Amino acid sequence: MENALYYTLSTIAQTLAGALAILVAVVLFKLSALARERERVAGLFDAHGIDADVYLPMARAQGYDAMAAQVLKAGFNIAPNQQLRRACAVATAAYETWWRINLRLYLTLAASVVTIALCFIVLPFTPRLAASQSVLCVLAIAVGFGVVCLLLYVWLIVAMVRRPAG
Repeated sequence: MENALYYTLSTIAQTLAGALAILVAVVLFKLSALARERERVAGLFDAHGIDADVYLPMARAQGYDAMAAQVLKAGFNIAPNQQLRRACAVATAAYETWWRINLRLYLTLAASVVTIALCFIVLPFTPRLAASQSVLCVLAIAVGFGVVCLLLYVWLIVAMVRRPAG
């Protein structure tokens, strides 16, 4: 029982660490692609003489038409501009996806760190745990946390590959 407990705990920690490393690399790639998309749209706004730092957050919060009305007050009529309307929708979707991925990434990281730390903390005590009555409880907790982490990884992946609404 001692060997089984030791190898189970070390396998959980190693598997989660390896999977998390690959997943974080993919997530960082996706986040940089979303940031480039937002920069591209900001460049398009700047080309039309519109301050993207002011008006893109407004469009995200209130919609394109409300933002276009504010831009009109500044002297530019962009309401009929379909290119800016589409770009604004793309930037809004990129922003929402970025936040959704970020939230899920931090939750996934936290759960993974807790699970890996639990396994590392318990590993030196496997000889004593194997002989105790709490062995099944510790094993169930470690495996349960590992499964939760794997489910969080799937949740994060879904956020990255899901198509934006609309």
